[in-house]
Amino acid sequence: MSTLRLATWTLEKIAEKAGAQLHGSRDGRVSGVSTDTRSIAPGALFVALRGERFDGHRFVESAFERGASAALVDAAWWGDYADRDGARVFFVVDDTLNALARLGHALWQEATAEGLHTVAVTGSNGKTTTKELLSALWSTRGKVWATPGNLNNHIGVPLTLCALPVDCDHLICEMGANHIGEIAHLVRLAPGSARVITSIGSAHLEGFGSMEGIRRGKSEIFEHSDADSHAVFPFREKDELVLEGFSGTRWTFGHQEGARVRVVSLRERAPGEPSGMTVGLEVDSRELTLSLPLLGMHNATNLAAALATLAANGVELDESLLNEALARLVLPGGRFRQLVVQGVHILDDAYNANPSSVRASVEAFERWAAARDCQGRYAVLGEMLELGEGAAGAHAELARWVALRPSIDGLAFVGGFSELMARSALEVRSELDVRAFSSITRELTDWVGARQGSAVLLKGSRGGRLETIVDALTNAPASGSPGPNSSEA
Repeated sequence: MSTLRLATWTLEKIAEKAGAQLHGSRDGRVSGVSTDTRSIAPGALFVALRGERFDGHRFVESAFERGASAALVDAAWWGDYADRDGARVFFVVDDTLNALARLGHALWQEATAEGLHTVAVTGSNGKTTTKELLSALWSTRGKVWATPGNLNNHIGVPLTLCALPVDCDHLICEMGANHIGEIAHLVRLAPGSARVITSIGSAHLEGFGSMEGIRRGKSEIFEHSDADSHAVFPFREKDELVLEGFSGTRWTFGHQEGARVRVVSLRERAPGEPSGMTVGLEVDSRELTLSLPLLGMHNATNLAAALATLAANGVELDESLLNEALARLVLPGGRFRQLVVQGVHILDDAYNANPSSVRASVEAFERWAAARDCQGRYAVLGEMLELGEGAAGAHAELARWVALRPSIDGLAFVGGFSELMARSALEVRSELDVRAFSSITRELTDWVGARQGSAVLLKGSRGGRLETIVDALTNAPASGSPGPNSSEA
């Protein structure tokens, strides 16, 4: 495992960069940073964050008991702390979240001065997939550090920067937001030479207020740039995004004529072949054929975004090397996981959901199920969160759209809008098998389990936890079988 850059810093240097007062020993080092005592590693710096519903200062004692070497705390807590003369090391600041951000930015600045290359990635959908694609593709040309999982918010980005290895050549930093101003803050912490918007869709409408607000919020990623910066964004958004003042190069991607990186064809592989699809692309009129272990046009477009980013940064697109890198691609769970459970072909895409991502998943699911010659095609759709005042209308519209897909044989809706979605679906297709469940129940699990020989899509916001349906089916005995009944498809 590579040494973290932070582990090479003295305690006094950490205090200086975080804007903290150092109390306790000046000797020693920290091995990393953690905000969670449940997963803290020995030697780590514990950062006690405060929020509306939590206060990390309650767990300072637990952090030291679990091996923390120091704690970053705020002055309000420190004023009441009794054991000031003990052997423990404390960094005391006015605001621990701000200090964490300062520390992460300082580490990024030092690494950048030594040659670190940074790519900042945002978008309504496809951020994490594009980040993982970039990480895999760039790994052929140096050591890459990418945002772990989806640590992409005002806490996750500083934690990502605090975990920078000393020998890192490329940083792929995912940046998420649910309101105006958040991306502007995050991109100041790590203003990469390449700024990528993967897509614009109706995610987090509650915070952004409108599609115009979403475009404005995502466009903040182009701030704090210079003439050497690269903007990478969907071709269809070229006239909608806010790029005033951006003086660098512009790269577009998509499947439309005119995109600098264009998806021109895709063929999803048949059963018996390696899972995924073959994608034909043009990069400034140069043709590439790549083997992508993912499904759907939206993932082919994510690949185009990654290739546009590489091309913008002058990376030679060697088809053989790209295919070797893509063969090693592994995505976090819940993104088009393919399984066969008790004879049911399940496509688990239950990581997150908004109207545009659900439509993309349904379209990819239809092609996936057709390639497997499944008897029927069913979808379990969970509630889409953070859609604001238009949430009811968005759920009803989506239900009608899915119900009108001729290949879909049945729908199960789960969550607070399930009854509304069921009624909306039946309004346009009364003969369809439609069910509504307020939560995940045994009845729903049994309904999915009864689709033997058929294909079932699971898609919903992370809070809906639709993946637990797979867990329940996997652990439930099938007919004539005493044990677990799942396999990767």
